[in-house]
Amino acid sequence: MMKPVRVLHISDIHFGRSFVEAHVAAAEALAVEAAASEAPLDAIVVSGDLSQRARAVEFRQARELLDRMRKVAPLLVVPGNHDAQWWNAPFGVGDRAAVHAMWRAEIGTALDPTLRVPGVSIIGLNSAPGVMPWTLTLNPRDLRVKGGLTSEQLADAKHRIDASPAGDLRVLVLHHNVIRGVLSNRWGLARPLETLDAIAALAPDVVCTGHDHEERAQVTSRPTGDLLVSTANTLSSRARGRRVASLNLIEADSSHVRVEIWHYQPESGAFRMQHDASAPRRSAGASTR
Repeated sequence: MMKPVRVLHISDIHFGRSFVEAHVAAAEALAVEAAASEAPLDAIVVSGDLSQRARAVEFRQARELLDRMRKVAPLLVVPGNHDAQWWNAPFGVGDRAAVHAMWRAEIGTALDPTLRVPGVSIIGLNSAPGVMPWTLTLNPRDLRVKGGLTSEQLADAKHRIDASPAGDLRVLVLHHNVIRGVLSNRWGLARPLETLDAIAALAPDVVCTGHDHEERAQVTSRPTGDLLVSTANTLSSRARGRRVASLNLIEADSSHVRVEIWHYQPESGAFRMQHDASAPRRSAGASTR
């Protein structure tokens, strides 16, 4: 029988003008409290937009936060669209390496990282490559905002997920929301349904995203399989529809996985659990450790 696992999911911190110290401090406090509990965190995932303008000072501040979080639990982070210096290679013309040069210098060299800890395999994908041909749509509003995944990235993600030890909770992490926002009515990815079907076919137990600044915990059914989605709201002042900041907590046993949404309570300066969604683990058929 696999031991229960817990993964903290935060997103869209936006160091810079939109940064809210109280929200981030409360998130850190929650992580530290969990670490000292009988059910400590197995991992922390951060699904992008650490910065507001992809400036060096913002990335340095983000790195300091990530270093503190790593003392609590192993951590995986992927870039968001605000973290990409897209102007260095618009439409893929120019120095593509420069788009994430600041990220690599301050945050980490891997844009599509993998984290494996006992009981959990976390697969990261960079859905924010800048303004590239595979992120373009016919809507001018989507420029610099939409994300995209290539067929090569999806094939690589399949290889990494399939290589997960038997019994591991399989978590896929990318920045852009894979389901349409309720308040925004917008998809995060170009070619959204095609990409959503491809992601569902990978058979992750849960997909962690951000970007839309609206919290979600939802099971979506696709022809390629059901998908439990954890969309974390922003910790900045940019929550959509004047919603409070929130973060998500993922808990799983050998058969089911649950995504809890925790809202920030200004009166107490802490996060409290509000509601959740759960689904059978798609990896439950595999032998457990």
